Amino acid sequence: MNDMEIIDSFEKHISEFTGATYGIAVDSGTNAIFLSLLYLKHTKEIKPNDVITIPKKTYISVPMSICNAGFKVKFEENYWIGDYRLEPTRIIDSAVKFKKNMYTKNSLTCISFQYRKSIPIGRGGMVLTDDKKAMEWLKQARHHGKHMGVNKFDDIYEMCGWDMYMTPELATRGMTLFNILENRKTPIGTYVDYPDVSKQMKNGWNE
Repeated sequence: MNDMEIIDSFEKHISEFTGATYGIAVDSGTNAIFLSLLYLKHTKEIKPNDVITIPKKTYISVPMSICNAGFKVKFEENYWIGDYRLEPTRIIDSAVKFKKNMYTKNSLTCISFQYRKSIPIGRGGMVLTDDKKAMEWLKQARHHGKHMGVNKFDDIYEMCGWDMYMTPELATRGMTLFNILENRKTPIGTYVDYPDVSKQMKNGWNE
């Protein structure tokens, strides 16, 4: 099995388990959110400097991803359990929820494989979706704009991509851990597990 087949196999197992049509493995849950935001900017579902609303209590990389993608952040009280939506988008932050058939139709659901998560690879994430165009764009964007399966001497680069792909070594570890954890109940995080990040943003980097 070659490198891409290993990653494809991991994506297939996770997407089937969660009820999604596609899984796009990336190097972190943070970058799953970041690339999803860029995809929605690409499709003009959201526009530069649009305001994205998230809970006050979440992980700090979420507002950072929003700002780095070219949007503004607004915080709200949200007593979320397991996951929440980045409003008004179809992106769902599900970093602390992983269970069978969890996928929400027509979403870009972002999961994490950080070492404290249900599949504790140590690093990595995935975007779950049933949107074929999103899948194709995200797979190309995550790996320097490369077309999968095309020889590097023959490729034509249509986009300026990013270095955010999951390595086959991480995918192999993820597959092993998934097989161990598949039939276990996994804990679901909530807002109480996080500080109020709206109070931790110094010097107005959201402006």
